[in-house]
Amino acid sequence: MKIRELIVNPQFKYIYITFLISAIGFLKSFILLNFFDFDKLGIVALAQTFTSTISLMQIGVVTGGYRLFAYKRESVLKKINATVLFFFLFLTALLCTLGCFVCYFFDIGVSFLFCQLFILIGILSLYSNWVICKLLGTKNIKIVNKAQAVSAIISFLVTLCAYWFGLTAVLIALFLQPLIIIIVAYWFLPSMIPTINFKSFKKYIKKIIWLGFIPYLTSALALLNSQFGRWLITFSLGTVILGKTFLPALFVVLVSVFPGAISSLFFPKIIENFELNKKENLLKTLKNYFAILIIYYLLIMIATFLLANSLIKIFLPKHMESITLIYAALPSVLFIHLSGPAIFLFNAMKKFNNILIGGLISVISYCSILSLYLYFSKPQLIWFFIIESISAALFFIYNTYFFIKLNKSLDYAN
Repeated sequence: MKIRELIVNPQFKYIYITFLISAIGFLKSFILLNFFDFDKLGIVALAQTFTSTISLMQIGVVTGGYRLFAYKRESVLKKINATVLFFFLFLTALLCTLGCFVCYFFDIGVSFLFCQLFILIGILSLYSNWVICKLLGTKNIKIVNKAQAVSAIISFLVTLCAYWFGLTAVLIALFLQPLIIIIVAYWFLPSMIPTINFKSFKKYIKKIIWLGFIPYLTSALALLNSQFGRWLITFSLGTVILGKTFLPALFVVLVSVFPGAISSLFFPKIIENFELNKKENLLKTLKNYFAILIIYYLLIMIATFLLANSLIKIFLPKHMESITLIYAALPSVLFIHLSGPAIFLFNAMKKFNNILIGGLISVISYCSILSLYLYFSKPQLIWFFIIESISAALFFIYNTYFFIKLNKSLDYAN
């Protein structure tokens, strides 16, 4: 009976549907790795880089809005929703205009149409993330499951058309996936559809950014390392070499799916338990979160070192040189996700300085070591990944030290 209850539980469904979506995403990427050469893979990687870079431009609006939705204050949810919509409209207009100027004055390696398409894909991806955050914050996990499943399946079917239509089909699939998430979510929950309200924007935007800026800045600083590295690879080694990062980047995405899924479930619980002073529940939640991450990454490390070489040799032989890049990238993603419980506790306690300093340590160490490496050595692709892992380790050490210190200061007996 308990197993049946667990299977039909929406939160459990969210995790295994997320894995299903990850499997579909892997199949899509597997198709690209077999169909395309490194030049076309580099174009796809560039589109993904645009998307990731645009995600840095939310300046805390999505994270702050998510935090407010997690509080479940019904009286302000519609106003927060309207505020975020207005921000996205402004961001879209700004980026499309900047894209016109950039394409006119600079050669970025892609046409004006591709540049605008990459911008729209980035905006839609960021907004679909906001839609998912709203649904998770209001416990509408069933709708999240439906939206993600439908979008992943349709995107996969369109990607299959790459056999006939090449790169065009892939770019259409990238565009459709976030768009379908938004459409399905609002179809099943039309009450979540926002309205444009400039008064709400003026009233709430500062509060939303204040609540979300430091957590955003931490994730942005962590993402900045990979973005900085990708742009440097593009300019110093070329888009063909950028295409060679496609497989290790896919590996990082795949192994991040589960930690990302459970973090979305644990974050509201940690915030709620702290705000309601349920300290015993808070301690239990933090322990469970960390234990799950440890077990997961032990399994990932064992599977990677035992199976990666054989699987790539059989299914993707032209990507054999990427095995060392995967090994070099693994510590980075491990240390970043193991810092999750610490960052969530800092967030709950509003210790935003700890979050900020940890992110700065990561970025400054990465940029400094990478700059020294590029100054004294001829650039080699693997060192971009090794240096990123070193900075992630320093990030983890800092967060762990202050997590232990702050955790001891909480009186769980009361």
